[in-house]
Amino acid sequence: MSDDSNTFSVTVDQDGISHTLSVTFGEVAIRTEPDGFGGSRTGLEARMDLLAPGAEKPVTYFLSRLTDEPEWVIDAKFGPNGFPHFSHGFGSRVTLARTVIPEVADLLDDVVRDRGVVRHIGRGVPLSLSS
Repeated sequence: MSDDSNTFSVTVDQDGISHTLSVTFGEVAIRTEPDGFGGSRTGLEARMDLLAPGAEKPVTYFLSRLTDEPEWVIDAKFGPNGFPHFSHGFGSRVTLARTVIPEVADLLDDVVRDRGVVRHIGRGVPLSLSS
């Protein structure tokens, strides 16, 4: 963890090479939205800025994890220049869900545990929110 309480370093091994990423989390909040089919989606939303080694600016991700889901899903991704790679909106599951890598998911799970907004969360563990 770095000096900023919302910024962390995480090491990821990819193809036998270790990469250390700087990950900054913004607000993590419980959110409920209508799902368009007469019900609603409830879960966590989070903003994450990920700075890769050698990059000057981070890539921004908007993430969600709905109640009873076992993984964090990427709802939107914006490049370092603000260009949108894709944006589906909070909790949209109408396209193939892209999930964050396990090391980053574990870190985010720890962050939300520390913030006291969940009862149960973890790798492969369905999300259960605190009241």
